[in-house]
Amino acid sequence: SLVRVDTDLPFEQLALLGCGVTTGVGSALWTAGVTPGSTAAVFGCGGVGLSVLQGCVIAGAARVIAVDVSPAKLAGAQKLGAPDLVDSSNTDPVAAIRELTDGRGADFTFEVAGRTDVMLNAYGAACRGGCVTFVGALDSKAVLELPANDVHSSGKRLMGSAYGSAQVRRHVPQIVALAESGRLDLTHMISARRPLVEVNSAFEALEANQVVRTVLIP
Repeated sequence: SLVRVDTDLPFEQLALLGCGVTTGVGSALWTAGVTPGSTAAVFGCGGVGLSVLQGCVIAGAARVIAVDVSPAKLAGAQKLGAPDLVDSSNTDPVAAIRELTDGRGADFTFEVAGRTDVMLNAYGAACRGGCVTFVGALDSKAVLELPANDVHSSGKRLMGSAYGSAQVRRHVPQIVALAESGRLDLTHMISARRPLVEVNSAFEALEANQVVRTVLIP
């Protein structure tokens, strides 16, 4: 699939649009439909999660809460627009988000880790009538168990997001325009640049939770 864009953005930034940024920004804008003045919580602050976070800010969310186990990724989330940070390695994220929202919960929650336990946390942290969006990819055999009566009585909306619900020929140029205008920060999404011959080392750094995005340069 090929989408033509007219822009002076560097290729290393445009490369991020192929999946992660489009999926993340789209999940906030086109899947969940984050509304101005709302509160959003993003579980997982890797490349896709930070894109979700930026999408929430672009949509006009008044408050964005970032959740992760990595202090470095939480610092990146703060830099990109999340003043409230929750380190879920030592804190119950659902309780923390409830406390930050005066017991109400977030209007929009996003699971971006690809784990069923995190999906449950995203569900638990949403307010009554809130929107819970599942973005992370999971093993095809994974099963999510939810309290059936609570799903009914809470009125929460459960959304699955595939590629951010994006229609690429229409939406990718819009994302480029957001980056050109400075509303979308692609520069700080790149943690490292490596030559193609170091691809194995790049994957090792990714698995060790050391980077957000590494760009491979021929």
